[in-house]
Amino acid sequence: MTSCFFNGCANLVAPHSTKCLFHHHRGICLVDACHNQVYARSLCVRHGGKRQCQFDGCTLNSRVGNFCTKHGPTDAVRRCSHDGCSSQAHLRGKCFRHGGSRFCKVDGCVTYARNRGFCARHTPKGPTAKPDHPVKIEQVEVNRVETTDMMLAPFTKSCWMQQALLHVEPIMEVEQAHTDWWHSQLTSMQGWGEVIQLLED
Repeated sequence: MTSCFFNGCANLVAPHSTKCLFHHHRGICLVDACHNQVYARSLCVRHGGKRQCQFDGCTLNSRVGNFCTKHGPTDAVRRCSHDGCSSQAHLRGKCFRHGGSRFCKVDGCVTYARNRGFCARHTPKGPTAKPDHPVKIEQVEVNRVETTDMMLAPFTKSCWMQQALLHVEPIMEVEQAHTDWWHSQLTSMQGWGEVIQLLED
């Protein structure tokens, strides 16, 4: 197998494709022998997918209207309010150098805040996939419902449901007849016998 069509991608190609699974929805630049992704108008950035600055002799990409930040109109880009500074303003009308930024929330850290008030080193990790503690169900009311194998079929192949039940500690106060009925229904389905055994233990 060969690697993906795009520059810098060493992933293997997907079956019946010239691109890997990660890039399979990305367009290819129209210019012959170009291995870049489309940015706009079926062209990559290098071949005109991004508009260039309209100032004579400038080859930078346009960012403010039809001009780059260097040649754009001065009223379109906010400038630092500090005397003699022409840098772009970020916060409170000032550039980073003159106080237009926030520092990390961690005491003693003098690095600029980048994410949610923290620097890259102190940014808290995202939410975890699993809860830190098992979930407890205080009380569950179960009503008897006539079901058929057809109604329960979608749940027999649901791995996520089986995994979810392994992490739940149910504390149920239900009538014994209803419990016996549900027990018989679930044990008859493929794979649920093990789940019930784990819950009973």
